[in-house]
Amino acid sequence: MEWQRIKNFILDLIFPKECFGCRQEGVYLCNSCLLKLEINNRFNCALCHQESILGQICSNCQKSTFIKTIWVVADYNNKILQELIHSLKYQYIEEISSILANLAIKFLKHYKIFEQFDITNENSIIVTVPLHKKRLLIRGFNQSVLIAKKIAEYFQIPLIQLIFRQINTHSQIGLDRQARQKNVQNAFSLNNYNNYKNKKIILIDDVVTTGSTLKECAKVLSDNGFREIYSLVIAQRED
Repeated sequence: MEWQRIKNFILDLIFPKECFGCRQEGVYLCNSCLLKLEINNRFNCALCHQESILGQICSNCQKSTFIKTIWVVADYNNKILQELIHSLKYQYIEEISSILANLAIKFLKHYKIFEQFDITNENSIIVTVPLHKKRLLIRGFNQSVLIAKKIAEYFQIPLIQLIFRQINTHSQIGLDRQARQKNVQNAFSLNNYNNYKNKKIILIDDVVTTGSTLKECAKVLSDNGFREIYSLVIAQRED
């Protein structure tokens, strides 16, 4: 707790707390600007962008992935959302994770996503896309875990660190679709998973671009017997 207090103090000095929308001091997002963060009102297959029902992967893209759906919470073109995601990930402002998690919860509740896919705290677990231990050491946290924790607490669904990254892959930024897939190939493995074999998986990440990382995580899960794999991301960046 003492270290966290010191860390927050240093961050406030380097990055004074102000609203990412209107620059009001004292908060990262004021109530007025929070209203400008809207959840998505249309659903597409996140892999080919074809319109789909509730974010389900289209029949054509199903041939290349084991993921049933990729739910995209909000539009990455929203400048406030971009700043929030960037500041969490690269300026290490952990408090922002709660804002993004609340946005995801709003999305899930509004569309009754878990009810429509029969996802409960008894038959499902939440899993996050992992960072390699070296990158985790540098950043100090996995932003996807911070977001997932609040979602897991709200819906009372267990959060299990099922996947780990065994290869410290290069950043996906700047890579084309084919290079992204090759970059993450065989990068992931599973921790002890036998107790969860019959569970539905909700795989959470902050941002999806081409879906290469999610697809590779889903492949590892499927190879080890998991059959119902869903994914939830805050936003989708254009490739």
